[in-house]
Amino acid sequence: MTATIFVRKNDRHVKVLVNDILFIQAQGSYLELVTRQDKFSVALNLSQFLRKNPLENLVRVHRSYIINIHALDSFDHRFVYLGKHQIPIGDSFRPDFIKDIRSV
Repeated sequence: MTATIFVRKNDRHVKVLVNDILFIQAQGSYLELVTRQDKFSVALNLSQFLRKNPLENLVRVHRSYIINIHALDSFDHRFVYLGKHQIPIGDSFRPDFIKDIRSV
């Protein structure tokens, strides 16, 4: 079964396949959820989102970013790369990120 979440866009709730999520970025008290086709604004912070949606392929790599580990193309010591997106890896999140990469 494919994991999905529903996010609000305008006056509708839209089903989003978790596999389509590239990353989620904190934007103040909102999140920007970026998929392969679209972007959504969600009225939650990162911790609230992870608590409500404990999905194993979503990994926090920075205080402002969660990535879909299955969308990861490459990484180095400072950044992860998802298609054309370059996302920083926070020092405090690096050990868990490396552990999660090894378990994929």
